[in-house]
Order: sequence, then C-alpha cells, then structure tokens
Amino acid sequence: MNRKMMFLISFLITTITTQSQTQRIDSAAVYILNRTTESLQYIKSCSFKSVMTYDIFNESLGLVKHSINEKVSIKFPDKMKITSTGDKGNRSLWYNGKTLHYYSFDNNTYAVTDAPKSVIQTIDETSKKFGIEFPAADFFYETFLEDLKSEQGTLMYLGKTILDDKECFHLAGKDKNKSFQFWIGNDDNFLPIKMVIVYTNDSNKPQYEAVYKDWIVNPDFSDFMFEFSIPPKASKVKLQPREEKK
Repeated sequence: MNRKMMFLISFLITTITTQSQTQRIDSAAVYILNRTTESLQYIKSCSFKSVMTYDIFNESLGLVKHSINEKVSIKFPDKMKITSTGDKGNRSLWYNGKTLHYYSFDNNTYAVTDAPKSVIQTIDETSKKFGIEFPAADFFYETFLEDLKSEQGTLMYLGKTILDDKECFHLAGKDKNKSFQFWIGNDDNFLPIKMVIVYTNDSNKPQYEAVYKDWIVNPDFSDFMFEFSIPPKASKVKLQPREEKK
C-alpha cells in the first residue's frame, strides 16, 4: 500500500458504537491492527527478538516480576525456531513442518512430538496441549482483530508516540477480563513494537508486557536451520501435556 495511505489514519477518528452500547471501536485502531495482521499474513519469513515480563503472585511479596528473552525465526508456512533464556530456563523449540522438538539447555534433555503442517496450527495446538507460549503469536492469527472486537469491549487509537526511537501508533482497549495496549510501528509493515496486558479479572491485577525488536522481514532462511540435531549426551524425555504438569 502507498505510504500516503498512512496519513488517512489521522482522519479516521469516528467511534463506532455497537448495539451493546458498551462496545466502542475506533475505526483508526481497526485500520492499524488490520494492516498489522494483513502484513504478517503475506510475509514469507521473518525474525525478531522479544523481551517479555510477567507477574506471578507470591504469598509473602505480592506480585513479583519475571522475564524471558526470546529470539524467533519463522519461514512460512511450516518452519520455526525459538530460543529462550530467562526465568523459565534456557530452552529452544525447533519445528520443521512435521515434528516439534523441545530442548532444555539447562538439563541437556530433549522431547519430540508430531506437529501439524503449519506454523499457526502448531502454535495453537502446542500452546493448548502443552502450555508452551509463543511470542507475538496473537498478531499472526488472521482472526486477531475480529477476536478483539468480539469481546464486546473498547478499542481506541490514542495517537502517535516514540518508543525506542521508533514512531509508533498507540492503541488501547479493554474487555470484561483485561485491559490492553499496543504500540504498532509507523512504517510500511505496521509491525508490533510493544504489548501490555493487565488481567483486571484477577484481584491482584497481574501484568504481561512484551517488547518486540530487531524485526527482519523476508530473510532468506535455509530449511536446514529448522532441523534439530541431538546434542552430545542429551537424554530424551516426554513432553507432558498441560493437565499432567504439577
């Protein structure tokens, strides 16, 4: 799309009120998030880094911040590699279109499971079955915007701001379970820069924050980089489903 189209955002300030009267959807916010999801649907490959912080309740201390750093490489439709370091340990995920390998650097153990035929299906199935979270996953779903709108909440465009020396569009909203904010880059690809979620349905109101940086769009990845090779003396373990975890 011509970059001049971005100037239309400043004019898209009409608020749409639905039949519920409690839902307020700003058309500028819809336009921006729609451009983000469209952009991510049409790229062939990408890589980025994410820095995530999240709250866990402690009986003695209240909410305690934890963090994870991740490096993500994706080749659509069926290749993905994620390397994670942080409070949940040092680990990696390798998906080659047929299998998903999970490797723990801390324990030198690995697990393998059959996987669906696409990145999105693998993210969806693995997060539901094994409780493994994927950075920026929400933005890659084609239905991301519609899912937000279906929650009968509010989604507003707050204007432009600067984040890490990048001009961003600032969006905010809420529904019955949470409030959220998105910072979307003001560039050709409308890539996500930051996301904050506050879980207002929890009395402690824990927060989740993710910063996305060093985006590279359409790099030339070889298929080989997504193939897992068993490290020396690594032990094979079972990847436990969510309901079996203690």
